[in-house]
Amino acid sequence: RMQEKPVITSVQLVLLSVGSALVFPFTFMPILSTPPANQDAWIVLLATFLYIVLLNLPLLFSMNKFRGKNINEISEIILGKILGKVMIIPVALFCLFCFIACMLITEVFISLYIFPDTPTWVLLIYMIVPVSYAAYKGAGTISRMANFLVPFAILTTVLFFILSIENMDLSILQPVLVESTFSQINKGAFLTATRYSEILIFWIFSCFLMQKSSINKTYATAQLIFLISFLAMLIPTMTVLGVEYAKHTWNPYFTFTRQIEIFQSLERVQPFNIMAWFPCALLKLSIYNYMASYILSGIFKIKSHKCFVMPLSVVAFMVCLIPMVNKSSTLEVLRSDQVFPFIVLPAIFVIPFILLIGYLLRKKKINQILNKK
Repeated sequence: RMQEKPVITSVQLVLLSVGSALVFPFTFMPILSTPPANQDAWIVLLATFLYIVLLNLPLLFSMNKFRGKNINEISEIILGKILGKVMIIPVALFCLFCFIACMLITEVFISLYIFPDTPTWVLLIYMIVPVSYAAYKGAGTISRMANFLVPFAILTTVLFFILSIENMDLSILQPVLVESTFSQINKGAFLTATRYSEILIFWIFSCFLMQKSSINKTYATAQLIFLISFLAMLIPTMTVLGVEYAKHTWNPYFTFTRQIEIFQSLERVQPFNIMAWFPCALLKLSIYNYMASYILSGIFKIKSHKCFVMPLSVVAFMVCLIPMVNKSSTLEVLRSDQVFPFIVLPAIFVIPFILLIGYLLRKKKINQILNKK
């Protein structure tokens, strides 16, 4: 079985996390309505990355200390077999939640902006088939998909930034830090950082990472590319649409790309945004289906994750068809600062922090176990 374990490169891991993370600003930008909800949103974004790194420290330590071990093995080595399984179940459930929520968001977005007359079940099947296939094929296939899909998405953010320069009104970004308090900036940065769940991609996929690759360097590269790409989306959205209009629009970046034209003969370049967003959304869905399936296979000691892929897809399909769930008002609640960050936080920080405490308490014995292996 060891020979079947896929091997991924640091570039692929970077692209997996960046591609997944960019789906959020591509689809909507909650940072615009998060405190202080004004022209200082770009400063909030800079501060956000400090909070992201702080929240990710327990997992970064775990990945480095238990290099080559998967999420289930790490938890069971630290807490024992039974408690280790119990501790990791909420992470699997969180990945399933993300899979369902992201599918719901993608489907509602397509219904609102692209194919308003297409039945919901048709859109869901159109997404579920390629997503399930990629998740079934596993980490290697998903990583290779990222190689092709994510660079194009990053390129479109650069393209739209360049094309929007002449339309930008940089005076909108002023006055800087005059209308925002220190606590508002920090609150906004913390809430935005708690939306970043892609550290789980590192946690689960890092056991497939080539031994010569550095986890810390790979993580730092991913954060830097994500920050630059996010800024390249946020600043033109604010300075072309205006802050007030942007924060009250369901999809600010999509609305911004509609304003951009290139030359006089080719005015509609906004389809490039769809061509970048939709494949990345499918990639994100594949990642979270695979991660939930992979963790569950470890919990139940089943050799392959494959038997969980289709059942999880069916669950997502059924939930997304529920009329009460499948509407924009439900998504407004789900994606709000009052709900979403506090669903993410236990999975990305609380559980990893408990594992870190467990390691420190049993450090000597755990190190002996690792040295034997």
